[in-house]
Amino acid sequence: MSSRPRSSVLLSGALACAAWVGCGAPAPEAPIPDPDTVRLEGEELPDHVTGEIGGEAFAAVDVRYRITHGERRERVDLFFSDRHIERCGLPLARPDTLVWLRAPERSAIEVEELTTETGGLEVHYERPGEDGIEAVHRGVARVSFTALQGDVAEGAVRICFADAEGSCVGGRFQATPCLSRIDGRALREPPGLADDAIEATGEAP
Repeated sequence: MSSRPRSSVLLSGALACAAWVGCGAPAPEAPIPDPDTVRLEGEELPDHVTGEIGGEAFAAVDVRYRITHGERRERVDLFFSDRHIERCGLPLARPDTLVWLRAPERSAIEVEELTTETGGLEVHYERPGEDGIEAVHRGVARVSFTALQGDVAEGAVRICFADAEGSCVGGRFQATPCLSRIDGRALREPPGLADDAIEATGEAP
């Protein structure tokens, strides 16, 4: 009985492994979407932020912003959640799908337009998965803040992520400040204090 040399068998197996599953290598990253996919001009946008995240329908039921101050920490975060945000910014496991934009090195919300193309925005989403939290931190976005009324920031947004499902969301929004218990007052709060009794910490724009 003839047989191939051991080296040939090993090489064939290695090639088959690479072609089939990559031998455990990480999957290649999805490409960044075309910036034209997040145009706002001349586009009909829904009255609320909706779309698909990770292949599932997404509709924002709560929109909040948080302004962080401090040396080398200044930023504005804009959160879109498919559930009511009870602990905005608290680092605990959540059952919601959360989409958010971060504008680094900013200390206020102004009437303006920001994009990932100019480096003024970062994009993120997190959602519950079978093995824990699934997260994507790459994509393109454009957000336009159109009006500031008291502590409410109004505007429009479109975000598309670099994931296998081609996740995109967009629409108009009204954002209110985050409520948080991580701003130094937690130790002074009596147990069971309702969120509506906590001072808004996102600050007025």
